[in-house]
Amino acid sequence: MDIFSIFKRRKTETSELTPVAILRLTQEYVPEFYKESEKFKESKDFLKHNEWGLSLETLIEMADESGHYFSEDFWLDLATCADKMEMIQQAEFCRKQIIKNEKEIGKKTPKGWTTIKIDDTHFENQIAEIVKDNCTTERHQKDKFNELVKDNGFHIKYHGRAGMIYYIDNGKVLEIDFEMSGVRKYDILLFFDTLRSWTIPKNEPFAFGQQSEIRDKLLKWLKSKRIKSDLE
Repeated sequence: MDIFSIFKRRKTETSELTPVAILRLTQEYVPEFYKESEKFKESKDFLKHNEWGLSLETLIEMADESGHYFSEDFWLDLATCADKMEMIQQAEFCRKQIIKNEKEIGKKTPKGWTTIKIDDTHFENQIAEIVKDNCTTERHQKDKFNELVKDNGFHIKYHGRAGMIYYIDNGKVLEIDFEMSGVRKYDILLFFDTLRSWTIPKNEPFAFGQQSEIRDKLLKWLKSKRIKSDLE
């Protein structure tokens, strides 16, 4: 593939930013999985002390040493930043990573995501908190969350082949993901038993026995709606 064909698809917003602004934005979209690494911390510290080149280099090292596939946006932003600082080798390295991604995983990794290759057919992703927050905000708007939160109990919202069940308890919110089942035995498949805390207040743990109590209420509610789930 001609490397320049990739860059024709690139939006121009980043090219209008200063190097420091690009670095800050890039750091913000690094998934939390990597933010405790020494390289990421060094990059933040270098940027704080206006060592822009070193901040960029340590971000490159962080991604390269992880062995994971960072997004096209990550590498393009760093390449643009390197171009602005006339760091020719670093810019070239960043652009080569985009070609490497396409050859080795064969798909684009969204902005704020990384792809971890388990084997030729299995992949995992890490997603930046800012991306999750943006998706949650969009979903809340679509689901009219501000009205739901006023009404205690369970509320189900479908989003194509997946969806969300909201449990409201006097201002506290638990969001329960589900997907449509592919077997007759169930209508939906719930992701409940791994939940350990409220969605709002964020990460507030359940009180003792509260998860079981909510589970029982959810089962009763589902039966009242004649919705068959794998929670039974």
